[in-house]
Amino acid sequence: MKKMIMASVVALATTTGLLVSNQPAQAHRRYSYYHPYPIYPLRYCHPVTRWFVDEDPAYHPQAYADGYRQGSQRAKQGKAYKPRTAGGEFARGFDDGFYRREFAGQKQIVPNVYKPYTSTNCGWF
Repeated sequence: MKKMIMASVVALATTTGLLVSNQPAQAHRRYSYYHPYPIYPLRYCHPVTRWFVDEDPAYHPQAYADGYRQGSQRAKQGKAYKPRTAGGEFARGFDDGFYRREFAGQKQIVPNVYKPYTSTNCGWF
């Protein structure tokens, strides 16, 4: 019994010592031939101009025709009128299709807008 208690005390002390005095491992540092100091990779960042395309869903070239088709389908199915959130030519076409008005065609086309913004591009040297 005395040997069992002594063995458990030694095992407890050993595992506690290993867990408390644990040091992290370090990798070898790179040294240059000409410089005695370690060389670390350098991180550099530079600004980059990128382009954002602002697409308006209500004014694409087929917006009125798409809205007219969806409105007429909804009316044929007998569903209740529900206004569209896209607005613009799409909503106008949807209303005309739902209420079975004559197809009027697209009146206004708004091209996509390209907007610049600056971003940061980073890499390692």
